Amino acid sequence: MSVHNTLTARFACPRCGETGAIEVETYLGFGNLIAYEIGSRVRWVEGNVAPKNGGRPTGGNMDGEGYAECPLCAKDFWVKIVVRSDVIERIEPDTERMPYISDEQARYE
Repeated sequence: MSVHNTLTARFACPRCGETGAIEVETYLGFGNLIAYEIGSRVRWVEGNVAPKNGGRPTGGNMDGEGYAECPLCAKDFWVKIVVRSDVIERIEPDTERMPYISDEQARYE
């Protein structure tokens, strides 16, 4: 099992359209269990390390990825995380990546 960072933001779920606080799992930056928000400065690995391994990308600019499950409809989706000058500017749904949970599946509680 791997450990990830999280990005919590309030936005509309691309699956159900409802707005709420959604936690996105991401491997963006350096470290594990870092809690980010929109406007947070990303922590990068210091030294000459490739961005795919947590190093700082050129100019601190990166379009990263994240995975989330809506707490309201229990359906999942992927997002693009837009980082400019080392700061998380926004997230947007990645409509090109297929979710794992189909529209027919439901959460059993």
